[in-house]
This record gives sequence, structure tokens and C-alpha cells, in this order.
Amino acid sequence: MVRDWAFFSINLYETMRTDKVFPDWLEDVWAKSPDKGISGHYESLSIHTFKVLQKLSELIALRPTLPQVIDMPNLWNILFWSIFLHDFGKSANGFQKMLRNGKVWGHRHEVFSVAFLDWIKGFCKDEYRLIASTILSHHKEADELFLLYPLTIRSDEDPIDKVISQFDDKVLEGLWRWLDKYPNVWINALGLNDKGIKIPQLLPVNDGIKQIKQQGSSNIRYWLKSYRVLVKELSRTYEISSILKILFIRGHALTADHMASAHVDKLPKIACVSKDEPPYLQLGLTKETLYAHQKECSKIIGSVILIAPTGSGKTESALLWALTQGYNGAGISRLFYTLPYQASMNAMYERLDSQLFSGQVGLEHSKNILTLYRFLIEDDFNHELASKRARWLKDLVRLNYYPVKVLSPYQILKAFYRTKGYEAIFTDFAGACFILDEIHAYEPERLGMILCSVKFLKEMLKAKFFVMSATLPMIIQKCLLEALGDAVIVNANSELFKKFTRHKTIVLDGDLLDDCWIDHICKKAGEYNSILICCNTVKRAQQAYLKIKQKLGKQIDIILIHSRFNIKDRVKKETAIKKATGSRSEERKPLLLVSTQVIEVSMDIDLDVIFTDPSPLEALIQRFGRINRRRLKSWAPVFVFTKPDDGQGIYDDRLVKKAIEILKTNHDKTIDEEAINSWLDEIYRGDIYENWIERYAKSYKEFYCTCVEALKPCSADEMLENMFYEAFDAIEVLPSNLEENFNKHLDENPLEASQLLVPIRWRQLMKLKKENKVRKIRKSIPIVIETDYDSEFGLKL
Repeated sequence: MVRDWAFFSINLYETMRTDKVFPDWLEDVWAKSPDKGISGHYESLSIHTFKVLQKLSELIALRPTLPQVIDMPNLWNILFWSIFLHDFGKSANGFQKMLRNGKVWGHRHEVFSVAFLDWIKGFCKDEYRLIASTILSHHKEADELFLLYPLTIRSDEDPIDKVISQFDDKVLEGLWRWLDKYPNVWINALGLNDKGIKIPQLLPVNDGIKQIKQQGSSNIRYWLKSYRVLVKELSRTYEISSILKILFIRGHALTADHMASAHVDKLPKIACVSKDEPPYLQLGLTKETLYAHQKECSKIIGSVILIAPTGSGKTESALLWALTQGYNGAGISRLFYTLPYQASMNAMYERLDSQLFSGQVGLEHSKNILTLYRFLIEDDFNHELASKRARWLKDLVRLNYYPVKVLSPYQILKAFYRTKGYEAIFTDFAGACFILDEIHAYEPERLGMILCSVKFLKEMLKAKFFVMSATLPMIIQKCLLEALGDAVIVNANSELFKKFTRHKTIVLDGDLLDDCWIDHICKKAGEYNSILICCNTVKRAQQAYLKIKQKLGKQIDIILIHSRFNIKDRVKKETAIKKATGSRSEERKPLLLVSTQVIEVSMDIDLDVIFTDPSPLEALIQRFGRINRRRLKSWAPVFVFTKPDDGQGIYDDRLVKKAIEILKTNHDKTIDEEAINSWLDEIYRGDIYENWIERYAKSYKEFYCTCVEALKPCSADEMLENMFYEAFDAIEVLPSNLEENFNKHLDENPLEASQLLVPIRWRQLMKLKKENKVRKIRKSIPIVIETDYDSEFGLKL
């Protein structure tokens, strides 16, 4: 997937030594100690700086028009000189000794790097301030730095003076010669000649050394104060143009520095078709097999809303659209594919990586490292190699290496909550293409936050969006159009909807868990090759599984899947399900699958029949989409029970009751796929409409005020970050009966231990705490809950 980074970097080092592309007189000035360098080699300051600038040049190639987009023609010039100078402070004697003997230095090298800013002449006041701020902020947040270096301090006790006095004159002369001889050489080597990077005048060498020795401390204090003033200005005003400029400057600096420090290979770009080669050829499609909506999507430049039946090639439509956005020859900088559930994200990651963008796809969700680890184990990697590889792949995702990324919309919201390094996330979003799959799956509160962020990204970062679903009631379409503005709505044609008529609704009075209905389902196991049972809660799915297992025994394979399995068992189950029922699988076999909502979205599986709890209509339609997906039969029955109709703490009970009413009027009839959205519009009327809009608008406004309107650079917010994780991330716990196994693996292979953890919701944890079933023995292990777990059944709450 990625070339060996150590081999790449060592070759780079040797090439630079041979070609004299770096100042050999500074080879003894280190940036990285051997344990942080390349395969046990130290990394010199000049080598590291070149590599950071090399990453900057690759980022510039991804977004060449960004300076025009944000109206900042000097963007690349400011970044080039910020990065060239960003680590000059590492030449201090104390820092060099720390790299060699490991003793803590006690200072921040970036603070001493700004002392060298006054060596270069020719920038205006604002440019100097931006360069200084970028250097000062490339590691620590503003508040952290100001605590370490407060403005008010007695002049005779200033620790900065002591460090300045320790700079070696010979080293300072070497730094000056580097600045004098190599900027032009590096600009040419990195292909940056036409990016507006200017060569400044330098102070004469002796004046430069004298200035560091005599005025270094006061200059540092000046730039620290200037940076503090800038941060205060940004906190007092919402001038989005100013905020975006500084946000992108810091985002590029952080990304380039982190990538270079991690020794990642050259950034891959999404392969973009030429004007002479239609996008469908790249996706392995033919013009003759394209649906009308796919052809239409492949011609649109700009945002799109697609409504088409499940299984009608919506994913291919979105990818055709994405490739089309790069028809100007520049390609697209990034493609983000969002989905609501981890199971669907995992499936889409495998699909895109194996079929379309090999080695170019990253997976980002809270359990991605464990998912990748399990995938590698399934591919016969040994545990040690799988562990190392999974960590590296996760790091590449964190470093924004991949041009294609599969993630949840919550990872987009994460940037607005100002988690650490959020500027780099926003930078990666600039000019990107986003595919929002199954947008119907979010309740109004979450949808309000998502669409608020979408509006910002589209208007301010010039991102483009492709939104798709089989079910989009008018109420959601209006919200989408408000967020996306000029988006084009594409509907599959009536003829196609008729071709996708493949289900007949049968409403069953009673509860799926009633013994009479369990008996009925078990009898159907001999009639149908594959059966899907879908319950609204984990508890009900477990109960259904136990009852059916007791009656059928080993007559047919039975798999239970829900959200309370650990990653080790979940990946195994997902793999088994895809093999037995996958639309493209060559190993299909009889299966009875008991599931919760995790089965609803973007799992390309095809079963013969479904028995499901009642739920809102859009959720039911998604569940039906797993039945007769390949349309090998003219229709397949979809059985919906009438009870329980109270929403079960998951859904609005009014939506559930309305769905049952509509299905009853269409009992024993084939479903007209084109009529589904009109059914939804019938549901979302009156009080339901007003309540939905109220919840959506309230969430939208709160998110805008808390996260969008308050957005500012250089200010990661721990309180907002905690709010994010509590709102969007489940808490992982260790079932008590797995504790011994966890401890056994913890020291030798922490990933093997971590995959035993099970996600639960915060409110479930609070309930267990009240019941005195929660304990934590020590910091090195997670929360232990006094409840059992097994691989077949999952967590037993």
C-alpha cells in the first residue's frame, strides 16, 4: 500500500549528500536524535527542513489555487519562510545536548527560532507577524506557549537570555550561510519557481550574529507579544477571511511538519481521467450499462442530491461525479466518503481499496486501528507485523496522507469542536469532494449539526458535496438545499423505479418475539435460503437469537450481529455475513441473520426474506434494501410486525405508528419504490413536521453559535473536545470475564488486548455505575464492568 518509508528516506538522505543539495557544514546540527530519525540514524536540521518543505510542495500541488480562493496571494511565500526558519532554534547548545544525551532541555525550540526572523528583510509588518506566529504555533497551542513564556517577568531573571548566550558563533555563521546559499537551490529542486516565493535580503553575517547575541531576547519577546495580540484579535472578532488565512497557514505547517517527521512517502493524488477518457471507463463500467441517473451525475460540476433505489448504483454515481469534478486536469485534492455506521464504513473501505483506489484509501473511525489490525490478521499477517502495520496505517490517516478517506460525518464535526490539530483537518477539507451516503439515517439533532458544517465547508472552503439516499422526504430536501444552495437534484427515472419493484409488504399483527411468531420464522428456515431478522435494540436481537437458536439448533447457520460486540468478533461476523450473503460473493450459503440497525446501511448483502420490528419508514426501506437486492425474483416478501410501536427509546413513536399505518394500506402489495418519498411526505406533516423542524433548527443554531461562529485558529479547546467525545463517541469497557485475557495480552501486544473492549453508550455506563457494576483497578487498563461477554452473544447487559 505504501512503499517502505525507511528505505525512501535513507535514499533521500544519501541523494542529498551526493548532490550537495544541503549545507554539509551543518551536518552536526541535529533536528532528530537517532531514536526519532530514520532507522537509527540521526536527522540533521537541514535534512529535516528540506523534507518539511518537500511536503509543503506536495500540499501546494494538491491545492494550487488556494491563494486565490482565500484572497491571499502571498500564502505560499509566508509558508515557505515559516518552514525554512521553523526549527532554527534547535541549533541551541542545550537542545543539541538533549538530542545526544537525552536530558530534558526545558525550553521550546520554536520560541528561539523566531529570533532569526530579523535576519531576513523585505516583508511587510503583517507578513512578519504571520511568519512569527506560524513558527511559534507549529507545536503548542497559544495558551500553552503563553504559560511557558509569560509576558511579565523580571529582566534579570529572563530564562531566554541564558539560552541566547549559549548559541555558538560558528553554528550561527553556518545558519547564515545556509540562508544565503540554499533557498534558490531548494525552490528549484522542489518545483516552486512559479509559486510566488521571494528571496529576501539578508543582514550581513557579522551583523546577524551580533543581533542574535545582543537583541535575540528582546526580539523573541517582541514576537511573542505580537503573537499574543494576534490571538486576542482573533478571539474578539469573527472576520472569517482573516481566520481562514491563519487557519490554512497553520494547517499546512502542521501537516507538512508532521508528515516529514513521520517519514511518509510522496503524497498520492487521486487518478483523474482526461477529457478524452470518460470517468466510467476508469470505474470499469461501460456506457451501455449506465443508468440514466449515473450518466447525469457524471456530467454535473458542483454539488448534487441523488434520489435513487437501493442497489441502483448510487455509489458508482457518486464516484462518477467525483471524477468529473477533476476534468479541468488539476484533479480533486481529496475525496471523503461518509457513512453513519462502522460496519458500513468497513465494508466501503474494503470495496474502494480493493476495487477502485488500491493503496489510496484511509479508514477513519474510533476503532479504525483495531479494524485494520483484524483485516491484516485475516490476511495472514502475524500478530506483531499486523500490529505495527495497523498503527502505521492509522498514523497515515491521522497525517492526512490518503487522497480518499472513508469516515463518519462526526469526524468532520470533530474539526469544528477544535480538537488538537484541527487546523490540519480543515486544510484537508479545502476544495475537497464529499460524498454523504444515507443522509436519512441521522435524527434531526445530528442532521442539523452536519448540515451546518456542510454549509460552512461549501461556502468558505469551496468544498463540493454529493448527497444520496433512497429515501429523502421533502423536509430533508429543503434542509439540504438550504445548506448546499445551488445543488442539482437528480432523480432516478420512473422506468428504473419500476425495474426495482422487488418487495411485497406483509404486515403481521403482534410482536416478533411472541412464541407463535418465533415458531413461524423457524418454519420458514426450510422455505428460504437466507433470512434476515432485524430488531430495534440489542436486547431484543439477543432475545430473538436465543429463542431461534433453541428451536433450530444446527439446522442452519445462525449469526447474531449488533453494536455490543468487540472488534475481534465483529470483524469475523461481518466477514462471515459477506461470504454467505454478499451480492458478489462466490461462497454464498444458507444463513439466518439476526441483527439490529447495523445492517441497514451500505452493506452489499442479499437475503431472501426479512422479519422486522416496526420502525420509521425510512429505516424500514433501508432494511428492505438487503432483501432481493440482485432482483433474481420478481418480488420477495418483507414482513413487518405491528408491535412494539412505542419507538423503544430509539425512535419517535409517532413516526413508527405512521409507518405502520401506511404499510397496512399497502398490505400484500408490491412496493412502488417511486411512491416512497410521497409516503414520507405524508408522514412528515402537522405536529411531526413542526417538531422535527424545531429540533433540527435548535441543534443547527446551537452548533453554529458554539462551534462555527466561535471558530478561530491556534486555540484547541479541551472543553469543546470533551463535549465532542461525550456526544459522538461511545465509551469502551472491559467485561469482567475478559479481564484475565486482556491482562495477558496487554504487555506483549496492546492491540490484541484492546480488541477485547466493547463499546457502550454513556447512559448505559451511568446506569451500570448506579448498580455498582463499574470499577477501574488502575490507569493502565480501561473501565471494567461486572457483566459477562461471549463471542456468540455479545455483551450481556
